[in-house]
Order: sequence, then C-alpha cells, then structure tokens
Amino acid sequence: MSSSDADRVASSASASTSGSGEQPPAAPAAAPPKKKKEWSPIAMPTHEQLAAQEFMDNCFVKSAMSGAMGGLAGFAFGLFTASMENAHGGLDTVPEITPEKTTRVILREMFQNMKSKSVSYAKGFALMGALYSFNECVIEKWRAKHDKVNPALAGCATGAIMAHSAGPTAMCWGCASFAAFSTAIEYWMDT
Repeated sequence: MSSSDADRVASSASASTSGSGEQPPAAPAAAPPKKKKEWSPIAMPTHEQLAAQEFMDNCFVKSAMSGAMGGLAGFAFGLFTASMENAHGGLDTVPEITPEKTTRVILREMFQNMKSKSVSYAKGFALMGALYSFNECVIEKWRAKHDKVNPALAGCATGAIMAHSAGPTAMCWGCASFAAFSTAIEYWMDT
C-alpha cells in the first residue's frame, strides 16, 4: 500500500465517522510544563550552634534538666495529693479541731503538711527523672543506637538503683517493673 492509498483510507475513515455523528477521538491534552525545582544552598551550622548542640548532648546536662523538670512535676503532684487528703479528711493529715486551736493554727498545720508532702514528692521525682535520663543517655552513647531498647534498659537500671536499699529481690522487681513501664510509655508516645 502506497502512501497515497493510506491517505485515502484515512480520509474515508474520517468522513464515515463524521457522517455518523460521532466525534473523532480527541488528541491528548498537552501536559503542563514541569516546574523547575528551586534549589537553595545548604547552610552549615555555625560554631555557636555546634557548641550548643554539644552542650545539650552532654549526659550530665540532660540529667540535670530532667531532674529539674521531675522536681517541678513532683512538687505539683505533692500539692495536689496533699490538698486531696486535707479535703477528704485523712485521719493522720487533718489537724484535730479543738477549742484551743484557731483557724489560723489549723491552716498553718495543713500548709505544713502540704509543704512536707510536696517537697518529698519533688525529691523523689527529681531523683528518678535525673537517674533515668542519665542512664538512658549513657546507654544510648554506649550502644551507639537510638531505638526502643534504650528506654527499657534505662528503666531496668533506674528501677534497680532506686530499690537497692531493699535488697536483691526488690532490685529485680524494680528493674522489671520500671523497664515495663518505660517500654509502655515509649510505645505509647511513638504511636
């Protein structure tokens, strides 16, 4: 078949489709031109930024910051629990109301109870936060990995250290329970 024969066949096919009311298939629309990617230069960190990052990666700094935050959380938790005890009439925390005690004396005793409980909780939470953060930082640097095993190992070490005065059995229970708690929190925070 020559090129002129092919042209006649194509023109007759187009004439037959146009006579039947059908439209010839439309040519595909031209794709919009692709935008060129704009590249920006990479900014290298300054010496001050590197020094700040190195300072924040120090395990003692992380531990001190976690201890301070834990102390604040413990203080607030102690205030809350002491106020609940005073409000609900705990037997050993609410002062006796006698004719000799004025309202001022009773309030002073309640505030002293709140202060002692808050300070006690603050110390415990600060110690636990600082110890856990330090253990996790050291384990992460030692293993050279940042994964979900580090919190479990740090929790185990922290639980065992916190329970060291109660003996080996308590240390094992402390290790297991704090490791399980740390792992659960890690999975909960990750999802």
